[in-house]
Amino acid sequence: MKKILKENSIYLIILTIVEIIISSICTLSFVYTDTLNYNDSMIFNALGMQKLLQTIYSSTWWALILTILALIAILSVTTLVFKKLEYLFIGTCLWIEMFILTLDFNKSPKDLFFSALLILPIIIINIIVYNKEKEFLQNKKTSKK
Repeated sequence: MKKILKENSIYLIILTIVEIIISSICTLSFVYTDTLNYNDSMIFNALGMQKLLQTIYSSTWWALILTILALIAILSVTTLVFKKLEYLFIGTCLWIEMFILTLDFNKSPKDLFFSALLILPIIIINIIVYNKEKEFLQNKKTSKK
């Protein structure tokens, strides 16, 4: 643990912890809501196929988002361990993909604005951390020489 703290920038460590927390909270939230949806569909069996399709679509969409969030967290941890910026770059690209998935032009401009307000700062933070970690690794290489 001391080795990871010493060989990586504090920005990357904080970003990794935050991304793991976001991924965990979203997964636990989905499990809780999915349980409620399942129980609701058992109670309201009279709605039939419409409720089933709505639940399947919602669960599949959330499964995609949760998979992307888990992959982002895994890539951040991999960046910490292997000190390769490619994984952090892929994680940033996945945040951009998450932003694209939130865009729905059938919604009001206010909803689009709030989606951008939520995800764009995360993308900017990822870019800043990428640059800081790149500088940190370059400084470590020059100090070893």
